[in-house]
Amino acid sequence: MAKAVAAAASFLTATAWGGYATPFSPDPEVGDAGSVRASVVSNTFQTDPPQTRPVMRHPWVARLETSVASRLAVEATLSDGIGMGVKAALVKESDGPLDLSLGFDELLHSADRSIFGVSPDSGQIATTGRAWIGAAQTWEFVRSRMALSVEPTSDSWNLVPWLGFETDFHLPFSLGWEARFEHEILRQSVGASLEWRPFRIAGGLSEFQSWILRDWSLGWHSTPRKGSRDGIDNPGWWVAVLFDIPQFAKPSSSAGEVRSVPVQAPAPVLDPQALQSVADLVQQRLLRAEIAELAVRAKSDTGTDPLAMAILRKRILSGGKSTREALWRIGLDPETALDERVQAVVTLSDGAALADTGSLETLSKDPAPRLRLESALALGRIAAGPAHRILETLAQDPETSVREAAKVFLKPKTP
Repeated sequence: MAKAVAAAASFLTATAWGGYATPFSPDPEVGDAGSVRASVVSNTFQTDPPQTRPVMRHPWVARLETSVASRLAVEATLSDGIGMGVKAALVKESDGPLDLSLGFDELLHSADRSIFGVSPDSGQIATTGRAWIGAAQTWEFVRSRMALSVEPTSDSWNLVPWLGFETDFHLPFSLGWEARFEHEILRQSVGASLEWRPFRIAGGLSEFQSWILRDWSLGWHSTPRKGSRDGIDNPGWWVAVLFDIPQFAKPSSSAGEVRSVPVQAPAPVLDPQALQSVADLVQQRLLRAEIAELAVRAKSDTGTDPLAMAILRKRILSGGKSTREALWRIGLDPETALDERVQAVVTLSDGAALADTGSLETLSKDPAPRLRLESALALGRIAAGPAHRILETLAQDPETSVREAAKVFLKPKTP
């Protein structure tokens, strides 16, 4: 019985790395050896670049962190690039007064730059890595953390102090606030997290100072700053989902020890349909974020990299049949932004097949000429079954570009 209680306690505390009410600052806490944490964070904000209309952006970062030893953890990040990081615990709060760690992250690619939509050539955020030292301590009802990071920019070094507080009431929820002083701006974030083991769901406001202060005037400002091109000092909101995988230690036994009879407890029953609905929701969210990113890149004033766009489309289509079905839902949804619908159809055109003619026929009747044009181009690639009949209809389209594209595919091929 005592061993069963100890095993249960180990399950509940093996990955207790604290709350997650704010996700952006360096975390000095290192989990137990073998602990694994996976997370996805999405930041939503609106930009208002000069000479163009405001654009809503949804950059995201996926992170996998594992403790390869009791004082050493490594991480990998995925956004619009792949990054890496490592941190070492110099002191742990379990055997000392506080957590004190040294870390190197943002290697190869900057996740912090990506989550705020900063372009690689802006020079605002580190692009070749950063080093930091951080400390955290838990008092009776609150956990504080602070860090100092050094990161290179295009022409100098950027020294950034961090400070954060999070409630610790030993309840399944927490509230948090964090701040950093960067680019002469006291950038702040607030949030709340709810724990539902082994998941944590969190959300809050990014760049909180921009929500409540604009040109030294207090108020509530939900619109983007004039001329803003990214999420820095721009009101936004973030959501995150985390999954902690606990470590199960194998009990050791000596030759003279009397082994207890194992007691088998009934296995927990998970509802596959409920889990599938959650997975579908997460997939749809990430897919819409990637399509929105394609739309932003296609309209970029600085030019579009065709190779980068092609790689992103291939990565999207690697999701298989379920991803294609989700893309068709975006392309056929009249409530979705036109630029995002167009990018969804362009992505689908790379592997257009006879089974897609029904959806393409629906698009051929859409009021937007751009969607009718993409429908004609995709039907021309299929060139079989009912595609010829739909192209004959599009050859009478009132829009010149649609009409001419359809006629090109209707011309008899020269032997």
